[in-house]
Amino acid sequence: KENLCLYGLPNETWEVNLPVEEVPPELPEPALGINFARDGMQEKDWLSLVAVHSDSWLLAVAFYFGARFGFGKNE
Repeated sequence: KENLCLYGLPNETWEVNLPVEEVPPELPEPALGINFARDGMQEKDWLSLVAVHSDSWLLAVAFYFGARFGFGKNE
């Protein structure tokens, strides 16, 4: 099976697709290999794993934009 990735899109949807050659520098790396554990897990547990990957990706994006726009400055 292919190594699939979970992508969060700007229109607030998610997409599972093959990894791209190069991720734009303004975005964190997507979660790799979410489909590898799918066959050996119960569906509920696998969906929880996918949710954890999506949550961690969203947090990475939030911290990136927070650092980029200087939200931590006391000005």
